[in-house]
Amino acid sequence: MAESADRSLSGRLSQALGTSYTVEGEIGRGGMGVVYHARDERLKRQVAIKVLPPELAFREEIRIRFLREAETAARVSHPHVVPIHSVGEGPDGLVYFVMAFVDGEPLSERLKRRGRLPPEEARRILIETADALGAAHALGVIHRDVKPDNILLEGSRGRVVVTDFGIAKALSSTSTGALTGTGVAIGTPHYMSPEQAAGDREIDGRSDLYSLGVVGFQMLVGELPFTAPTVPGLLMKHITEQAPLITDRRPDCPDDLAACVMRCLEKEPEARWPTADALRRALESRSAPAYRAPLRRPGGTGPLRGSPPAARRLDPARQGGPGGSGVGERGDRAERGGRGEEPGSSPFRVAQMSPGGREVAPAGSCRRCRAQASRRSSGERAPRS
Repeated sequence: MAESADRSLSGRLSQALGTSYTVEGEIGRGGMGVVYHARDERLKRQVAIKVLPPELAFREEIRIRFLREAETAARVSHPHVVPIHSVGEGPDGLVYFVMAFVDGEPLSERLKRRGRLPPEEARRILIETADALGAAHALGVIHRDVKPDNILLEGSRGRVVVTDFGIAKALSSTSTGALTGTGVAIGTPHYMSPEQAAGDREIDGRSDLYSLGVVGFQMLVGELPFTAPTVPGLLMKHITEQAPLITDRRPDCPDDLAACVMRCLEKEPEARWPTADALRRALESRSAPAYRAPLRRPGGTGPLRGSPPAARRLDPARQGGPGGSGVGERGDRAERGGRGEEPGSSPFRVAQMSPGGREVAPAGSCRRCRAQASRRSSGERAPRS
């Protein structure tokens, strides 16, 4: 059945492309689409073609937004950004865009093979990725899904080329800015910024810097800063917990490099690097001062300065309870099988929870929760409302 569907999608794409391109095979697939290797017959060059997942393409608002975001991302012209050549739509609703073919491997494959990277290699990858993000941010394009799978390493030197700008936004929101009717909120939980995890509708380039900080931590330490058995638990860690110190996990890491990454991982956007260019300059000049971890509450995990705004602004539509929704993981077999991602690194969807679902407590009620816990432990009755 799956093979038949794959052949059908490939055939539909070939029909939509006509004689301009020849589809030569599938490169990979995931929650954000299927990527094919093709030949541009007119310009005699290799290209990659990404097709919107068929289960999403039938929804007009997502299809329109996908095309708009791809057109916006196509404006980003930079040596470290995969160029988008064209965007198209087939007569049967098939949506795709044609981009340059990158002969290399995603950073995720290198990390899977080597575990962690030498500090200077990690520094170079961070510099080149920050350079790409800075160019995009200057045009108002936020990536929203910075992760090792979207950082391609080209050729023997491993030149960074970033792909999939704006596609997460295209698949996560309708034109009204709210969650889609089926609750689609594509992202990658292990790399989400606190404000993304909290459901903020308006984010800026500093969200991408947090995600890049997670990538930097993974490159230097060989593991992710946060793990949890469930996606809601993982998102809450992004919102409330401070990342472990890199220098504790890898003492040979230069202090300035560790400081650059740790500042990216600050919960408050205002405490991170103000821009991707500022991060790039600090990495190049090796001038970042040693990182000082914020004081922590006795017996707690949160910083002394209090909960981040993202936690206080958690979208009620994403909370459990009657009429609300929680966060559930869509086991993306194809993403992990086609791209070799580790479990938990694939895009997920927000799904409705049954009334009374307890996966994600309303982050905005942290003080009330603590007060209730204190009353329970002392046997005191809660005041009547």
